[in-house]
Parts: sequence; structure tokens; C-alpha cells
Amino acid sequence: MNKYLIFRTDRIGDFIFSRILTESIKKDNPNNKIDFVCSSYNSKYVKNFKDISNVYILDKYDLGLMLKNILAINKKKYDYLIILDGKRRSIFFSLVLKAKKKYAILKDFRPYMILKFFFNNYFINSEINSQFNNFSSIINYLNIKVPQSINYYNSYKFKKNKFNKLPKDFTLLHLDEKWFEGYYYNDFRYMNLNKMNFDKLIKTIKLKFKKKIVLTSGKIDTKQFNEIKKSLFKNVKKNIFISNKYKNDLIFIDNTDFRDLELIVNRSGVVVCCEGAISHVSNALNKKTYALINNLKTAQFWTNHMKYLKLIKRDNINNVCNQISNL
Repeated sequence: MNKYLIFRTDRIGDFIFSRILTESIKKDNPNNKIDFVCSSYNSKYVKNFKDISNVYILDKYDLGLMLKNILAINKKKYDYLIILDGKRRSIFFSLVLKAKKKYAILKDFRPYMILKFFFNNYFINSEINSQFNNFSSIINYLNIKVPQSINYYNSYKFKKNKFNKLPKDFTLLHLDEKWFEGYYYNDFRYMNLNKMNFDKLIKTIKLKFKKKIVLTSGKIDTKQFNEIKKSLFKNVKKNIFISNKYKNDLIFIDNTDFRDLELIVNRSGVVVCCEGAISHVSNALNKKTYALINNLKTAQFWTNHMKYLKLIKRDNINNVCNQISNL
């Protein structure tokens, strides 16, 4: 039995991808112990995996918590410390932590002298290889096997299902902030989706998949989507809206958190979304997924191993609809 401490202080989608490592460790020996260092943002989600024993929160502004965690971690005497997020805070925090061997995946921050004296090996997280191959390098270095298939939700405690009354096998259209300009990265290519051309997107998806459509939104309120909701939907229950035009063939579910989305994805037949955490979820749950991307090279870096995913270049609404129709 070995004890592993893994750093993943970034986003939920990044953690979901990390399941390739945790699954490999557990398949090598079910008695292996895995603990995580997380951010306050993703820690609540990570705690829902039964094969993770302990979760430590790394908050650089809370020195008391940091000291408490240092003492707790060093008592554990870990065999392996592995940094997957490549964050400065993770690297510097790890310097005072005890482990027999230390490894790191890095991207932009590469303090060579620190890496030379405090780490057994490190790997550059470049887009030359896919992220799956980068993680496979670490798995091989741990002298364990990369499994042929990964069940990302093995040992996961799903939220109590409150969506059992949804029609099965629907198309899920997830319109988060990545669809609308001004809420994500400035170098993204955005489409001109608004209440005037929203109908074109719905007609395209309905014609392509011939299923009822369930619509969800992201955690960030956007002006454009609020206008769509206000003009085209009516509230029928607490957080359930139906379309004025399509009636029960187009249902909008408001105020969904990420764990709600997992349940909705699991009940769906097809998912249309922007590439990100939700496309990792849909692929892991074996759902055919059409994911909008901004840059093909970057998208393939994250998605090259995903067999249920089809990529759509993010463009104006007409070109996006044409791509959906033709895929």
C-alpha cells in the first residue's frame, strides 16, 4: 500500500480529468490511500468521491489553515506527492511537505533550481502531447499501468436525483457564459447569439436530433441570456420554464449547480455545449456530445481521448448551425 497526496487547486473540469490518475492508483492496489490538496472552490465537489480519503484546502490568505495543514500532512508520511495543477502556490507549499518522492506537471512556471533540489522529476504540460499522454507519463513513472478505460464516476456519490420527471433521452443544450461575449476570455471567438436568432439554433438542434430539448445555463448571469429567458419563456414551477413557442418540447431549468448538471447530463441522450467541464462529464457518461471550441489545437490537447465528442468551431450563429446540421 502507498499513500498519495495530489494537488488540484484549479477547476472542477481539471479535477474530473485527473480521475485517470486516481483510478489508475486504485486499480493498481485498492488499498492505496489518496488525498487531495484543493482550492476552496473545488474542494466541496472533490469530497463526493469515496475513494479520496482526505481533502486539504490551500488558501494562501489563511496562514492558520496553512500551518494546520502542513502539520497534518507531514504526520501522514506520504510516499508520493504529485502536483497536477502547476500552480505557484502548490509548488511553494509543497516545499515544506514531506514525501518520499515528488513529481509535478508544469506549464508556464518552471523554477529550475527548486525543481532540481526538491522534486524527483517534472513534466512539461505542453500542447505537443495531449493531456491524456501527459498524465500517462506520470502514471508510468509511478510504475503503475494506464488502464484501457476509465470510469470517471466510479466511487462518486451522485446528488439525490430531483430530475426523474424529465423526459428521457432528450437533447441537453447548455448555454453558459462561454456562448456570450464579455464574460469569458477576451481572445475567444464569440457568436452573435441573442433573442432574435435564438430560434434558429433551437430549430437546427430540433431538426438534427429530433428530440425534446432541455436548456440549462451557467453560474454567471449574462445579459443576452436573460433577454432570451424573459422574452421566450414562461415560468411554470419553481425553477422550470417552458417555451412560449415550443411548449413542452423546450424546457429551461434555472438555478442548476454543477452537481445538478451531472444528473441532467446523465438523463440526456445528446449534449450540445461549449467544451469544458460539462463536456468532460458527458463524455465520461458516454453521451454523444457536440462541443464548441475556439482553438482546435488547444481543444485537442484536452479532448483527444474522448470518443463521444464532436468538435464545432465557435463562429457566428449561422456557421455554428451549419456545422451542427452537417456533423
